Amino acid sequence: MTAAPPSAERRIAPRRQPAMGTLFRLDSEGPPEIGLIWNISRTGVSMLRNEPPAAGAHVTGLLETLTDAHSLRVGMTVIHVKKLDTGDYFVGAHFDQALTDEQLTPFVV
Repeated sequence: MTAAPPSAERRIAPRRQPAMGTLFRLDSEGPPEIGLIWNISRTGVSMLRNEPPAAGAHVTGLLETLTDAHSLRVGMTVIHVKKLDTGDYFVGAHFDQALTDEQLTPFVV
């Protein structure tokens, strides 16, 4: 019996661990809507949300650090939403435009 070959990486850019307290603050007419960034790459994010956007939805807002020392306005399309046992939602989204290394650096460890 031979081992299965390793699967090809399906992501365009490697995921990185976000800096502590990296948030996505969605543009909203009502109360603030915030997602806690779980991981981030040049092409997208995974985040935890208490209210799920619909898969396929386009959202805009600010990537921010907890200290508000850095922020970046981005748009993204929601690719998948999964409800977790905690009641929160795991949301994956692709940025409208890939981030440059300079744009990404303040938001990663």
